[in-house]
Amino acid sequence: MESKETEKAPIVVSKSFVAFGPTLHYSHKNVQRNWLLAIVIFGISCLFWSKIATGTFWSFEIETVPTSEFWRLDKSLVTVVSIFEYPWQIVVLGLLMGILAITPVLISQLMSFEYSLPFILEVVFLANLPGFAVCLLISCFAVASRPLRFRSRFIAVVLCAAPQLIYWGYFGRARGVEPIEWGFSFAPWICAWLESLVIAGFVLGIGHFTRYRPGLVWVFTFLTLVIAVVVFEVAIGFDELDYQLHVAKNNPENVSEFHDHSITEALNETTRDPAIQKYLQGFFYPTERGALRAELKREIQLQLSYDRWPTWFKVPQQLEYQAKKEWLLDQYDKFITNRSNSLRMPIALYFKAILSEYSPDIRVLGDKEELHFYSDYPHERSAETWFKLYRDFGNSPESLEARWRIAKLWAGRGIFEQADELLAETQSLVAEQLKLLKAKQRPNESLFGLFQRPAETVMTVPRLSELQRRLDQLRALIGAENRTGQQDSAELLAQFVALNPHTLNYPQQLERLLQQTKDNAPIRDNILLAQAKLIDDEQLRAEKLTKLHQEHQDTDGGIQALYEQGLLKISLWRQQDESDPEMKKKCLDEARAILTSFLSLYPDSVYVEQVKRNLDGLPAN
Repeated sequence: MESKETEKAPIVVSKSFVAFGPTLHYSHKNVQRNWLLAIVIFGISCLFWSKIATGTFWSFEIETVPTSEFWRLDKSLVTVVSIFEYPWQIVVLGLLMGILAITPVLISQLMSFEYSLPFILEVVFLANLPGFAVCLLISCFAVASRPLRFRSRFIAVVLCAAPQLIYWGYFGRARGVEPIEWGFSFAPWICAWLESLVIAGFVLGIGHFTRYRPGLVWVFTFLTLVIAVVVFEVAIGFDELDYQLHVAKNNPENVSEFHDHSITEALNETTRDPAIQKYLQGFFYPTERGALRAELKREIQLQLSYDRWPTWFKVPQQLEYQAKKEWLLDQYDKFITNRSNSLRMPIALYFKAILSEYSPDIRVLGDKEELHFYSDYPHERSAETWFKLYRDFGNSPESLEARWRIAKLWAGRGIFEQADELLAETQSLVAEQLKLLKAKQRPNESLFGLFQRPAETVMTVPRLSELQRRLDQLRALIGAENRTGQQDSAELLAQFVALNPHTLNYPQQLERLLQQTKDNAPIRDNILLAQAKLIDDEQLRAEKLTKLHQEHQDTDGGIQALYEQGLLKISLWRQQDESDPEMKKKCLDEARAILTSFLSLYPDSVYVEQVKRNLDGLPAN
C-alpha cells in the first residue's frame, strides 16, 4: 500500500534561476536569424553613436578603462557637436541612447540572458561605453531572473532598467558650466529614457498579441535608428559634423603651439650641455659662454627663416610647431576633399591659408628670445589657396581677407590698377559686412538664449575692423601720388610693398631702397616712416616721427607719422607708474593733443575713425 502511494506522488522539477523567454518557443533557425539581424542593427547604432559623440566610428581605447572617461558621458554633449550649439543633437543622442539602453534588456527578457551578451559587448567595443555596459549587464541579468519576471513584462523592464537611470543621473551631467546649462545637460538622457519606454511599449504591446514572434526587437530598433539618422542629417548634417571635427575645433589662433613661447630656458640648457658644446667645437663656434650663446641664437634665427630648428638645439615639446602645423593642414584637407559642397568650405580654406601664412617672427626672436608667429604678410606659398577662396567663394566674408592678400601680392608685382580696384571693392563689402554683424550682435536674454548656433563666419567685428584698417592703409600706399614723379617710382613702390617686415634683413632692405630714392621721391616718406617704427628707444622714435611729420605734412607717410606718434604717447601713458602722476598726466595730455590735432588737420584721412576710437578710450583726466 505504501509503495503504491509512493508511485503516485508527483515529481517536482526544480526551475533554474535564469528563465527562458517566450520567443525561444519558435523555430530555432528563425529565432537565430532575427537575433543576428538585431545584433547587426544594434552594432550600427553603436557605431553611429561613436561617430556623432567622438567624431570617429571606432573610438575604443583600452587606456581609458582606468580613467574617469570610462564612466563619464558629458563629453558626448560638447566634444564634437555641442547640444548648446545644435539643440537637435539632444533628440539624436536621446534616440541612440534609448536604443542602447533598452534593446539588450528586451532581448534578455524575450529570449534569455546569454543572448544579450553580444549586445553588451558591442556597447563596450563599438560605442566605447564600457561603464554603461556594466549597467546593462546588471539590467539584463535582472530582467531574465525569475524573481523579477512579473506578469506585466513592461513593468519588469522599467524596474530592471533602473541602473541606466542611475548612470545617466550621476555620470551624464555636464561639468564646469552654468546652473542652467547643467540642467539642460540632462535633456538627452531624459529623452533617452522616454524613447526606451516607447520602444519597450511597442515591442511588448504588439508582442502580447503576436505571441512575441521573433523580429519585433530589430524592427523597432531599426526604425528608431532611421529616425535618428534622418533627424541628424536634416537638422545638423554630416558635413557639419566633419566641419566641427576637422575645422571648427582646429582654429590656428587657439592652438597652443602657435602662441608665444620663450626659448630662453631651452637656449640656456643647450649651451650648458657638455655633449652639445663638444659637438659645436668641431664647427669653430666660440668657446666663451656669452659669445657662444649669441652665435647660437643667431643660428636659430637663420634656421627658423627656413622653418626648421638647428639639429643641435634641444627643442622642448611646446616649441614643436612643425608637426602640429602638418597635422592641422591634413585636417583641413580632409574636409576640403570630402565636403567640397559644404557651406563651411570658405572657413576651411581660410584656416588653411592663414595657417600656411604662419611663420616665426625672426626679429622678435632676436629681440625678446620669444617664438612669436605672424600671419599678416601674404606669402607666395599661400597664394593658391587665397585665390581659390576668392574665385570659388567670392561672396563669403572670408573672401574679404583673401582679396586684401591678393591685392597686396599684385601690388608687390607692380599690378597697381587691378590691386586698387580690388581694394576699393573690398572696402565697400567690408563696410556692409560690419553693419550686418553689428546688427546680429543683439543678445538673446530668453531662457533658450544659451542655445547659440555656431557663427556662419569666422570674420568677427574686430577682425573686420582690423582688415578695414589694412585695406585703407594699403590703398593709400599704392595711390597715384606714390606712383608718379620719378620714372622708377612705380618700381620702387612695388619693391617697398613686397618687403617682409619680419625678416632679418628688413632694415637693410629699407636702407637700400632709401638710397635709390631722391629727396623728392613720393615713396621716400613711407620708407622713412618704416625705419622710424623700427627704433626700439621710444623717446628717439617719437622724435623721428615728429620730424617726419613736420617735413612731410601733406604726404600719406607724414600723416601716418602723426597718427603713430599719438599711439606711441598712449602707450607711454599706459606704461607710466601710478607713483608718478604728473608724468602720467603729461603723456595723457600729449596723446589727447596729438590725436585732436590730427582730426583738425586731416578730417578726411583713412585713420579718422581709429583716432576717434582712441580718443574715446582715453579718460577725461
